[in-house]
Amino acid sequence: FVVPILALPAAAPRMDDGSCPPSQNWTEGQDETLRCSARGNPPPRLECTKHGEPFPAGVPHHVTRADAGTYHCQATNSLGTAVRSVTVWVHCEWRRGAGGLGGAGGVGGAGAH
Repeated sequence: FVVPILALPAAAPRMDDGSCPPSQNWTEGQDETLRCSARGNPPPRLECTKHGEPFPAGVPHHVTRADAGTYHCQATNSLGTAVRSVTVWVHCEWRRGAGGLGGAGGVGGAGAH
């Protein structure tokens, strides 16, 4: 039994809103993944960075507020390069009783007349 294999045409790297959403929402304290991938033939190498530091796409990461910001992803193969910017928004976890303004110690607390 022989299965014919079709050769795919050569193609420069491509990233779009589906493969690399330009805006992503993460939740503080959760494990999240930078969603970005690229297509091309030969398969492109994808590198993402934040402030020039490598940040792997597709790998779960424990989220802190410091993860919010713009990530730059670059896909490269022998036919070219594609670049995308991804903005990550981190939704902060506010816990009840943690630093709220209530009772004494609030604005205009004891001693205010």
